[in-house]
Amino acid sequence: MESQKMHLRHVMLHCFKKGNSAKDTADEIFTVYGNGTTTIRTVHNWFKKFRAGNFELKDEDRSGRPATTDTDIIKTVLTENPRYSVREIVNATNIPKTTVHKHRYEPYESRLYVRFASPAT
Repeated sequence: MESQKMHLRHVMLHCFKKGNSAKDTADEIFTVYGNGTTTIRTVHNWFKKFRAGNFELKDEDRSGRPATTDTDIIKTVLTENPRYSVREIVNATNIPKTTVHKHRYEPYESRLYVRFASPAT
């Protein structure tokens, strides 16, 4: 998936440097790769970046807290004491209750399913 996105960005840059319009480029991509591979809006956004002189094809970093941070904190707290309840972890970390519950009990749910699943006949 990621390599296809990068390939299409190279195609867009190539068409931009050839002087094609964003619409013509999108039509060419649809003809060669099929509908649904990208959108006209995406091609317009990339052409806007190219016109501004930005030819970097990698995704830019996004703002906000990374999702792995919560997971790492929860794992650290559970390493200290694996018997902590969801409420105790929420109070200690200020992470939302649903997130803590998901990461606290998710590993056990898959084990319970396997353990109590009916035997195959």
